[in-house]
Amino acid sequence: MSTNHAPSRRSLLAAALAAGAAPLLPAQSTRRKPNVVVFLADDSGWGDYSIHGNRNLATPRIDSLARDGALFDRFFVCPVCAPTRAEFLTGRYHPRGGVRGVSTGQERLNLDETTIAQTFKAAGYATAAFGKWHNGSQTPYHPNARGFD
Repeated sequence: MSTNHAPSRRSLLAAALAAGAAPLLPAQSTRRKPNVVVFLADDSGWGDYSIHGNRNLATPRIDSLARDGALFDRFFVCPVCAPTRAEFLTGRYHPRGGVRGVSTGQERLNLDETTIAQTFKAAGYATAAFGKWHNGSQTPYHPNARGFD
C-alpha cells in the first residue's frame, strides 16, 4: 500500500478507539467500556499462527483470542522493533515521530507525539504496558511518561 499522504494521527487514534473501544457517545456513557488488550509480538509473521492457516504449529489460545475478540489484520510493520512500536503507538509513519533506529537514542519517540495510551487514558481507561517498550527508557520517554499507568 503506497500513498503520498499519511492520515492524521488524530484520525488514526480515533479509528483505533472506535474499532477497539466502546462507543464513547454520551447517550451510551452508562455502558461499561470493554477491556482492550493488544499483543504486539517481535519476530512473528502472518503465517506463524494456526488462525492464518499454519498446519505445522498449533496456536489455539491465540486463535481463540482472535476469534472471540477483534482481529486487526492489516497492520504493516518495519523490519525492526522500535519503528514498528512507534507506528503502533501513534498511528503514524515512524520517521514522523522521530524514530529512526533501535539504539543510540534513535528509538526515542518525539515528545510531541500523542500515544494510543494517552488517548485511552483521556477516554477514562486505565492503561498498562508489559514487556518490551523500546521507544526510550528514561523519563520523559519512559512508558509511564507516555500515557501508561
